[in-house]
This record gives sequence, C-alpha cells and structure tokens, in this order.
Amino acid sequence: MSAPAAPAAPAVGIGSAPPAPKHPIAFIFHFAFKVAAMVFYILCESFNKNKFVLNFVVCIVLLAMDFWTVKNVTGRLLVGLRWWNEGNSETGNAWRFESLAEGQRVINPYEARWFWIVLVANPAVWALLCLSALLGLDWGYLLIPITGVVLGGSNLAGYFKCSKDAKRQLQSMTASMATSAMTSAVTGRLQAAIARV
Repeated sequence: MSAPAAPAAPAVGIGSAPPAPKHPIAFIFHFAFKVAAMVFYILCESFNKNKFVLNFVVCIVLLAMDFWTVKNVTGRLLVGLRWWNEGNSETGNAWRFESLAEGQRVINPYEARWFWIVLVANPAVWALLCLSALLGLDWGYLLIPITGVVLGGSNLAGYFKCSKDAKRQLQSMTASMATSAMTSAVTGRLQAAIARV
C-alpha cells in the first residue's frame, strides 16, 4: 500500500494571508532584540539622563543577545544556515559555514524573506544612527551604533557567505528597492511639475 500524497502548499498571493510561521518564537526573537536595542538607544537619554554607563551597558547587552540569537538560533531555524569561527594555535582562525541541502530543510518562505530583510536592514539602521551621533557630536554614544554596525554586519557577512542563493536574493531585493526609489522620485518630480503648471 502506498503512502498518501502530501497536501500541496497553499499558494500565497497578493491579498492572501502569509503562512503561519513554523518557528514563531525564533521569528519573534529575530526582531525583538534588534528593536529593543534600537528603541533603548534612541530613548535612553530621555529616561536615564546622565547615566551613560547604565545606558551603554544595557544597549551592548541587548546587541550581544541579538547577535547570539541570530547567529546560533534564528539562522539555523528560519533559513537552515549556520556559521562559526574556530580558533586554535596551530592554524589560527578558521571560519566555518554550513548550509543544509535543499532536500534536507523545509523553509517557510515568509520567515526566510523576513529573516533576510531584517538581517540586511539591521546594520543599515545602525549606520544611520551612527551618522546621527556623529553629526550630533555625541562621541560617547557613538560607540553603541558602531557596535551595532559591527555585530549586525558580522551576522550579515556570515550568513551571506554560507547561503548558496543569498547573493541572488540580495541583488533582487536591492534592485527592487532601487526601482521603487527611482519610481517614487520620478513620480514626485512629475507631480511637482504638474502642480507648477
């Protein structure tokens, strides 16, 4: 007797609800520590005036928790990728990358898409916060967004190197964002020109 065929996955189209996350806890924590670190960094002086050390330590701990969670948990569960660094006195540091074969992993496309979007956006947002601190001549607090860029960039580089199709996904997303930005800029200029007439 043959095994019953697996039901086909429902198509996700425009207007349909995204599929339920396979790993909801990991999915939530992929966002949670990033958002917590950024919100605390932006608001810390409002609540903890003249408490630089406390603000610095809380932000760095949140960034470290995010780095560890993305590197060791969410990457493995949401996209089936892992990376780590092995160091020894004989060979020095060696970076190791692991990607499960396509047949071995079942990836929820919704979770994977958001994993990559957040992974790319994280260091970009920290870079903007770094620029803001730099322009505001806030030298002490400049260390926090620099740490965010370094840790977020490390995760991005690690996952980018171990993913077979990350380059294609990133190029597609970048092209889509560039096209969207150009379209909105042209539309804005056309509307301004029409308004003047």
